[in-house]
Amino acid sequence: MFHVHASEFVAMCGVAIALLVVSNAWFYLRVLRPVSRLAQQAKALEHGDLAALEATCGGINEISELRLSMASMVRHVRRAQTQHAAYAERLADSREDERKRIAHELHDTTIQSLVAVAQAVDLARTWLRDQPQRVEEALTLAREQAANAVAELRDHIADLRPPALEELGLGAALGMLADKPVVPKTRLDVTGTSRRLNEAAELTVFRAAQEALSNAARHGKAQSAELTLAYSPDAVTLTVHDDGSGFEVPRDLNDLVLEGHYGLMGLRERVGNLNGTVTVTSIPGGGTTIVARIPTGVITYDSARDPVCGTAIEPGRAYKQTNYGGRLYTFCCPVCQGAFEADPERYMPSQG
Repeated sequence: MFHVHASEFVAMCGVAIALLVVSNAWFYLRVLRPVSRLAQQAKALEHGDLAALEATCGGINEISELRLSMASMVRHVRRAQTQHAAYAERLADSREDERKRIAHELHDTTIQSLVAVAQAVDLARTWLRDQPQRVEEALTLAREQAANAVAELRDHIADLRPPALEELGLGAALGMLADKPVVPKTRLDVTGTSRRLNEAAELTVFRAAQEALSNAARHGKAQSAELTLAYSPDAVTLTVHDDGSGFEVPRDLNDLVLEGHYGLMGLRERVGNLNGTVTVTSIPGGGTTIVARIPTGVITYDSARDPVCGTAIEPGRAYKQTNYGGRLYTFCCPVCQGAFEADPERYMPSQG
């Protein structure tokens, strides 16, 4: 009887040892070794091998799913890097193209006008004693050429930074943009209580309108467009809708970079730098709508007067406020704000 029990005990021990060996082998093959491989792949990733996680490491489902998730994240990073590199390269090219364009325009227009002015003055000096009538004609021509050069320079400056934006504000600058006799024919609506915004916000909204209308003309072949500038207490929203051909909007706007379309990405980056958002909706054959929203600081006051120019500022129409000497000063435009900040003592009430 004792020998039978001993045999059974030995058999049970053998089975237990076998199970232990099998389980350890399974744990090693299905868990430890795959985890070790995954750790090696992660190490290779750390040293710059972005394709390391693409190779399978085996193991239980949880480990495989972890590797797939990590590989997916790496692919997203690689895609973002590719998009960023493409955008950065295009941005550099665009800046160089813009420099070349300005150089060509200055050479072909402004410089030629100034050369003509110099030639007319030289002729006038030659005719000064003997042909006074021709002197008058040469000086008249020189004046006309000088006036043309001034007009051309003003156009170039307006392209780089619209004077109306700084002097008259965003609404007026957009109105002048909409009134240009170009396609698409544009209509502007302003809603809410208009007010001056800070310089960066106004320039960003204006450039967003320019980019949207340029895209509508170049890519959408639009004939008409609507600009809506909406002021709210804490934000300004620009909506641009055109009747162009439209397009299929990708789920991720970053994909536009890989397709060679950089304008919307530049617009979104500008707005994003001010903590704003851009949404694009479009239907092939049904036009495009771009909405750019930029949060703005809320300026609250009953009434105010600009300390520099003396303009009475109605509620909600201030450009910006500055606290100086324990008193809050309200400005109608960036010019007055800059003058005050350059020499605030000059505009203190006690000295006015």
